[in-house]
Amino acid sequence: MPAVKNYHCESSESCSIVSVTGISSNSEATVDSSVGNSSYGDTTTCSEATYTDKTSCESKEKYSPCKDLSLKDKCLTLTQTDCNRLVKKYNCSREELLAISDIIIVLNFIKNKLIAVQPNVVIRDTSKYPVSDNIAWLECFIDTLFCVLRKNEAYKIIKVKECKLVNDEDVYTSNRTYIIEIKYNTKCGEVCNKIPLTFNWSQLTNNTSKSYNGVLNSTISSDLDTEIKAYQAKSTVPFLC
Repeated sequence: MPAVKNYHCESSESCSIVSVTGISSNSEATVDSSVGNSSYGDTTTCSEATYTDKTSCESKEKYSPCKDLSLKDKCLTLTQTDCNRLVKKYNCSREELLAISDIIIVLNFIKNKLIAVQPNVVIRDTSKYPVSDNIAWLECFIDTLFCVLRKNEAYKIIKVKECKLVNDEDVYTSNRTYIIEIKYNTKCGEVCNKIPLTFNWSQLTNNTSKSYNGVLNSTISSDLDTEIKAYQAKSTVPFLC
């Protein structure tokens, strides 16, 4: 196998060296590249490909839609007075919008964790445990979520508090409801919102992972998704005239 030769560009122009290995000295081959062609016969040769097109973007004809005078009559510009009025309306709701943003983050945090835990439910052999133990196992996970939220200092605008309603002692598969209490301050005073989060354990059809995940998905769709969409809609109110 012939050795690959190194070539140095003597000119000021940029160039590319096309090299090929593994070609027999007795064979003939032609290699095409995007920058040039190299022909190989009895001895390995190399050609220097030079970019000769020096057309720069400065020499090309420029077009800017801003210079299209045909748009002039179709453009309606808001006056400075109109902009000031709309921005003032937005700024009056700024604290509430920041709180709503945090609330949506909290609700999405709970939602994503309820989705993320489901593979662990699948690999747990729920049939080996009583229904009450499986429910307690999942509620321990949910309690941990709220403890993290309550202790999290990342949310400066809102304060999260939860109330877990006591289960009916006579019905070990009774539904469990968490009341999420969220407080925040605005220029109009303190606002307190209570969001119920219900886990309908009474709807379990059997003691399988699919049934438990079904309850989790029901809570996500009926409670969390509904609240998230409501707060997302509320966050657009200051933009409505």
